[in-house]
Amino acid sequence: MRCRYIEISVIVHATESLDRVVETLRKFFGDIPLVVEKYEGHHGNPIYLITSFLDDCDPLLKKLCETFGGEVPASKGEAEGLYYLRLDKQALAMGIVKAVTHDDVIRLKIRTKNGLCN
Repeated sequence: MRCRYIEISVIVHATESLDRVVETLRKFFGDIPLVVEKYEGHHGNPIYLITSFLDDCDPLLKKLCETFGGEVPASKGEAEGLYYLRLDKQALAMGIVKAVTHDDVIRLKIRTKNGLCN
């Protein structure tokens, strides 16, 4: 097993549909376990945090490598084998997978042995 774990997290703002974001996650990541936590925003609006932790993550790592042509554009973390990837949440809802640096993202923390797509 090359992938040790992948943590996925996404913030759903009050202006977004929680169901639509969950559907988007399921379309790309499959039937993964999701934890949905509800928080209150500055003006009393609902904000949701969706998280998932996958320790059986080789299939997802393989999918990411194939999606990005063998070169996942992730940032290296502070420890060896740790990577961070930010996927555009709105683009993924339209079926487009792209890495971005802005804040409206699906965050992935990936821990591997021997790199991402080796």
